[in-house]
Amino acid sequence: MILADKIINERKKNGWSQEELAEMLSVSRQSVSKWESAQAAPDLNRIIKMAEIFGVSTDYLLKDDYEEYKEEILDGEKESINIRKVSLEEANRYINVVKKNTPSAVIATVLLTLCPVALIELSGLSVFLDNFFPVTVATLIGLLTLFACVAFGVIIWVFVEVKEKEFSYLNKDSFETLYGVDGMVKEKKKAFDTKRVPLQLFAILLFIFCPVGILTAGLLDADPLIIISMVSLLLIMVAAGVGIFIYTIRINKSYVNLLKEEMLTPAQKKAQRIRSGLSGAYWCIVAATYLLLGLAFNLWHLAGVIFPVAGVIYAAALGIVKIFVDKD
Repeated sequence: MILADKIINERKKNGWSQEELAEMLSVSRQSVSKWESAQAAPDLNRIIKMAEIFGVSTDYLLKDDYEEYKEEILDGEKESINIRKVSLEEANRYINVVKKNTPSAVIATVLLTLCPVALIELSGLSVFLDNFFPVTVATLIGLLTLFACVAFGVIIWVFVEVKEKEFSYLNKDSFETLYGVDGMVKEKKKAFDTKRVPLQLFAILLFIFCPVGILTAGLLDADPLIIISMVSLLLIMVAAGVGIFIYTIRINKSYVNLLKEEMLTPAQKKAQRIRSGLSGAYWCIVAATYLLLGLAFNLWHLAGVIFPVAGVIYAAALGIVKIFVDKD
């Protein structure tokens, strides 16, 4: 196999177009086309750069008979060669895609969290303004708003998942980062941590203080309309807190995903997958319990301690998982 064929094979294996490969090598698409049609040959610097990008040796690119003895490589070396290599350009593109999609993910999450607000407010108003705003009309509008928020939230999340699907291998497959990637990612992560920690602390404060309005209104025996408004305020504060967590977690995870081959053992990766699956279900159950106690049974004095207690239990559960991971 000649150099031209090897360039074509490696480019297609990575799913790149001639334009994308040309951009990585800082050359024109016409140059790549000429290399692949054997009308011209790349200089030594380009060959070295291609070997780095493709994750192969320069011998493989330069020696036409390399494939004849390539099969003699030991199994461990074969596996190392077949592991996907993540270049600096690809790592930057992944980080930028996640950043670009994160506002959409935050909006989707906020919509899903706030979906019952219109129904709650309109139902409350209709009780006091029945002559002008019948309960049936208020309920219908509230339900339509709820379903619309849920539908838009889910659709936005689906679009986010589709746009990031090409990078799913970072969560599933083994990969290696090429020269310069780890240093760049660690630097970006360190810079982001300076604002991630304060933002997450602010979100925790929102969760802790979100029931204060309802509890105060209940203790003061406030007007029912005020209590209903406090319920909406609670949901708004919860939505803000969840939105902050979605923003910080997604951005931070883009860095962790690129570094995790060095940071996590196989057992830790398994534990991370388990935590990801259980965390979502756990906090949905916590939120549902909170709203059920408050809205259905009017037990806001009990609902107010749900999130602090749930946070302590969650931290304890994470500690138990870590113990078993370390033991493995």
